[in-house]
Amino acid sequence: MAAWHPVVAIHRRDALNLAGEDYHCKMKNQRDWYWRELTLLVGLYASFAIFYMLAIYYSSPPEYRGTLSWRLVYLDYPLKGLFTLPVWYLTFRTFRHWTLPGKVALNVLLLPVWVKGWQWTYYWITDTFTGGGHLQGPGEWWDVYIPALFYVLQFGIFHSWHYYNNLRIAEQDRAEAKELALSSELNALKAQLNPHFLYNAFNTISASIDPGQERTRDMIAQLSDLFRYQLRANRETVLPLEAELQFVTDYLALEKARYGDRLEYAIHVKEARLNNALIPPLLLQPLVENAVRHGLSPLVDGGRVDIFVNQSGPDLAVEVSDSGVGFVAEAANYGYGITNTRRRLDLIYGRSLFIHSEPGRGSRIELSIPLTYAPQSSSDRRRSPRPQAAARIS
Repeated sequence: MAAWHPVVAIHRRDALNLAGEDYHCKMKNQRDWYWRELTLLVGLYASFAIFYMLAIYYSSPPEYRGTLSWRLVYLDYPLKGLFTLPVWYLTFRTFRHWTLPGKVALNVLLLPVWVKGWQWTYYWITDTFTGGGHLQGPGEWWDVYIPALFYVLQFGIFHSWHYYNNLRIAEQDRAEAKELALSSELNALKAQLNPHFLYNAFNTISASIDPGQERTRDMIAQLSDLFRYQLRANRETVLPLEAELQFVTDYLALEKARYGDRLEYAIHVKEARLNNALIPPLLLQPLVENAVRHGLSPLVDGGRVDIFVNQSGPDLAVEVSDSGVGFVAEAANYGYGITNTRRRLDLIYGRSLFIHSEPGRGSRIELSIPLTYAPQSSSDRRRSPRPQAAARIS
């Protein structure tokens, strides 16, 4: 039931393959950027140390050049680099989700710790192992002022680097979202090639069924509604939750016709007004299909699928649970349905799925999106005349 039109099915399969490949590619690129940042840090310190030492060397009289100490290269700047690493890690790893003002405030707070930590450590090493040689008295303030300037300069470079990196990623995401939107539009246009032919075909088949086979007639009407909803989903970016849940109910009703008593299901909507909440179309059906196909189908006695919808703060929270075979979530190799839903949530809302499962104890998939409501007139009332599918919506 994942797709009713062969052209859409082929393009959806290709899009999901690309989505999975793109996810692994992004993870690899992220690891590459970590190493690039460390390389930038090492290169920055090596360049400044060598440049500073050469500047002192060529600005000194020739008779004093032989007495200059090269501790700047092998001790001073490497020590600054070691003190920079934890500050860099806190700023761009531990608190990477902080806003720029928050990160800058953290850098300002750690500035005196970095300067005095380096100064005391440098002085102790030189006094203990090289017999001194550092500035003394009022001159020690130069070992506060110059390192502080260098601290500000280096983290200015680091923030610029991260700004460029984040801007590059945002541009890639926008280009990818634009490409996906174009692909979806093309698929929708292909899927809409004379859809009335298919509706008429469904009606012809339904009219040719003997009067005593109402169940078959009802299943054909459900199939027609599923196809109609998918065509509508290709035209619109969000639809009322009520329409999405009815689509899921139609799908489950068809699956129940196949599995019989092995499949039980129920939909629980905590508040009636949530039926009018907006949700990207075809977001829940892949999760429900995954629960039926991979969770309940392997069991001889089948099982149960429950869908829970409620409001959690400013978000619409949805949970799809099953009493199926379960699996080890950390070691699972997810298929198209989970991969596609996770990718769509990331692109549209910057969010992901939360998957909880344990072998023999079923699975639970949770998601949340910002809660917005549709006008009352936006629900889809163009349905085939038939009895309502069996489901409890509480």
